[in-house]
Amino acid sequence: MMGDITLIGALLAGLVGSTHCLGMCGGIASALGMGVAPERRTPWRLFGYALAYNAGRVTSYAVAGAIAGGVGLWLASLISLGAWTSGLRVAMGLVMAAIGVQVAFNWRLLAPLERSGMRVWARIAPLARGLMPVRSPGKALLLGGLWGWLPCGLVYGMLVAAALAGGAADGAAVMVAFGLGTMPAMVLTGTAAAVTGRLLARGRVRLALGMTILAMGVWTASVPIYSGLNALYCAPA
Repeated sequence: MMGDITLIGALLAGLVGSTHCLGMCGGIASALGMGVAPERRTPWRLFGYALAYNAGRVTSYAVAGAIAGGVGLWLASLISLGAWTSGLRVAMGLVMAAIGVQVAFNWRLLAPLERSGMRVWARIAPLARGLMPVRSPGKALLLGGLWGWLPCGLVYGMLVAAALAGGAADGAAVMVAFGLGTMPAMVLTGTAAAVTGRLLARGRVRLALGMTILAMGVWTASVPIYSGLNALYCAPA
């Protein structure tokens, strides 16, 4: 059921949403490798730590996406409605549209979803803090894997899309695309990240990308609606 347009929308949401990621995870990302002796703290070593941390973060997104997609498919199997697939596509389009509006206008439409995850994060946070300071890429990978569960409305919105994607593999693919979109700003620490963040924070850039995601969502939702109306009004009497 999932198409390329969904993956492109997820990638764009991650790219623009990375400014939000910098605010929530930027402090941890910039502190990676600070536990390493100063004489060994080379730019390439710090880049490797950042890459490992973000690989762990995207992996946690993929796991969450697979779970959401699997649960969504299981729920679909319990409801034997002929219009189920069309209904899922409409719902996915509406979620994408909401994400587009949030990105374009910085409206916190998904804040209630963010608050819902605080109880889970309260149990994970002590484990994440136990990995600090990070002294190896392996620890950075594990820290990213735990930090990926930090409550975030944009992530939860994408998880809703993943749940509607049609299965575990498709749900994981949606979240990987989203995670890859956040990678440039998160991996390029320091000045490069600041420049990337400022670029993506510009009103016109956010508006253009947000409206693109919104258009993709409207298109995704409108196709099954149009097909249903066409079948209804063009059916032989």
